[in-house]
Amino acid sequence: MTKRILITGANGFIGRYCVEAFAKHEWETVALTRTGAPIPFAEANLACDLLDDAQVLRTISKSEATHLLHLAWLSDARTRWTSPINREWTSASMRLAETFSTCGGQHMIFAGSCAEYAWDDTQLIAGQSVINPKTEYGRAKAKTGKSLLDAQKRLGLEIAHARLFFCYGDGEPSGRLLPDLIQSIENGQPFPTSEGDQKRDYLYAADIAEAFRLIADAGATGVYNIASGTAVEVRELVKTTANLLARPDLPQFGALPRRDGDPDVIEGNIDPLRNLGFKPEFDLSAGLKDTISRRRARI
Repeated sequence: MTKRILITGANGFIGRYCVEAFAKHEWETVALTRTGAPIPFAEANLACDLLDDAQVLRTISKSEATHLLHLAWLSDARTRWTSPINREWTSASMRLAETFSTCGGQHMIFAGSCAEYAWDDTQLIAGQSVINPKTEYGRAKAKTGKSLLDAQKRLGLEIAHARLFFCYGDGEPSGRLLPDLIQSIENGQPFPTSEGDQKRDYLYAADIAEAFRLIADAGATGVYNIASGTAVEVRELVKTTANLLARPDLPQFGALPRRDGDPDVIEGNIDPLRNLGFKPEFDLSAGLKDTISRRRARI
């Protein structure tokens, strides 16, 4: 049977990697964006405002997709943590699932976030660690994921809730650590930062896309952490990037204070994902090298 996946938010930095990964594994890929602008590797490109129910119905029907990867969300890196618009996306995501089911969809992956967790445990385990988000973004993602899983039987859909940890790659929006760091270094400007001794679980976008592809191939349901399984110091990401750009002198560690309440470690347990055959292809250095290479080719 033909496998045809509709990817919302396909023009986002993770979305572009996902379109490429699915297409390379012989999936028919349909990229959904607000404008319908062509996305590399997509077989078809559709335009839709996911907050407009009439557009959603027309677009989902037209897509003829068997699978759905729902990445689209409030994208502004600076406001998404606090914006009340997050709640609108919870409602819109539920309506999207309803419409996808009505149009004959079979399997849906919802992209959640590690911000759904309480961040109390050294390693966060899906189904065991406490869900207690501290932000509007985290609360909306947690509510959406739970509502979708609770509705599986009623909808007649198989649904996976995939919680992304710390993503990086080419095309990240400004306001996030890596693109701001690269831009500062390319401009020859010092980059003030904290000491960077907190540890975070980083995963390169190409590996994230492969994780989604494995979940879709398996028709897997339930909750998955999308992470590397090993946290590293933020300082390592900054230093490695600066060294790759031949400006190790520009990061200014300790120039900024660490945020109040910033956890020492955020790391995801990925045993369920490993059981699907997942193994990251890129370590941090290789992922950063590929990020910089793609960025230079694009610019």
